[in-house]
Amino acid sequence: MKLLFVARRFPPDVRSGTETVFERLLAEARAAGHDVHLVAGFRRDRALLPAGTTAVDLRGRGATAWAAMPLAAMTAARRLRPDAVLSNSIEVRVPGVPTVTLVHDLNFGGDGEGAGARGRRLFYRVQAAGLARIVAVSEVTRQALLAIGVAPDKVVTIHNGVDLSRFVPSPRPPDSEVRLVHVSRVLSGKGQHCSLDALGRMRPDQRRGISLAIVGTVADATYADQLRVQAWNLPVQLHFDVQDVVPHYQSADIALFPTRMPEGFGYAAVEAMACGLPVVGFEDPAVAEATGGLAVLVPRDDIPAFRNAILRLATDPAERRRLGEAGRMFVQRYRWADTWRAYERVLEGAAGLLGR
Repeated sequence: MKLLFVARRFPPDVRSGTETVFERLLAEARAAGHDVHLVAGFRRDRALLPAGTTAVDLRGRGATAWAAMPLAAMTAARRLRPDAVLSNSIEVRVPGVPTVTLVHDLNFGGDGEGAGARGRRLFYRVQAAGLARIVAVSEVTRQALLAIGVAPDKVVTIHNGVDLSRFVPSPRPPDSEVRLVHVSRVLSGKGQHCSLDALGRMRPDQRRGISLAIVGTVADATYADQLRVQAWNLPVQLHFDVQDVVPHYQSADIALFPTRMPEGFGYAAVEAMACGLPVVGFEDPAVAEATGGLAVLVPRDDIPAFRNAILRLATDPAERRRLGEAGRMFVQRYRWADTWRAYERVLEGAAGLLGR
């Protein structure tokens, strides 16, 4: 197939779970022999996008970025005449070309009840009517789309993949220290301050032998500064804007994922499980789905419960090992080859190529 991939953000210009998934889908499509062209926006530097990309300068554009991406996609489609479009930007709909859109979540900020959130829900519903299909990354996201009025036959669930050859357990020498790791974009919705708060609320004798590493790309510089202050005098290391998170998972014993925002999948939790780590976090339906119920989840913002769950695992190596092994086994279902084959069938169906 000749495919046009369209992304408002793309690594490493912007990196989160959403962008990481789309980057891997692009690589899988090319590895499968498809003729693929990428249209991508950038907010920092054009040079950070892959060579050959049709780049769209979104610096300083704010809300007008929503208009820039569809225009760039339509221009590229007229030139390239693709069989289908795969986008992770709901605003992209190319007339005359079957468009499949990937949706991670419907997190519109705030309590989701303001005029802005209502407007976005309406926009999603209107856009969906003109799309060939929508891929939801979890059943939770699919149900959220149906709840705002998207037709059931438009939406298919395909869970994200994880690179099981990179995210692997790495036995480390036994010592008395229990190492916690919190990997996520650095912004308040990901709850890094909750991990620090839980550590800070441990008694000195409980905290002895426990350390925490906070790892991630800084999405909110002010919040990152607040974390630096909060981490003062605690056994904490801050690793911001690292290129590779795998070594940080592999050197840890427990992964923390106290997300305070509605997730579509919970990518960092699944990566941690692939590395053989037990996961402790806040209750979230998509995280529970993605982790198969194996993550230890407590009510959102209940820091004492979060602290206690961490301490239970920190003092029980056998339970850590059991959960880690069960998690590694569970995420075998997220192989990228299988994920791409599911996308390929959706794209072929949208383009009318199935059975040819």
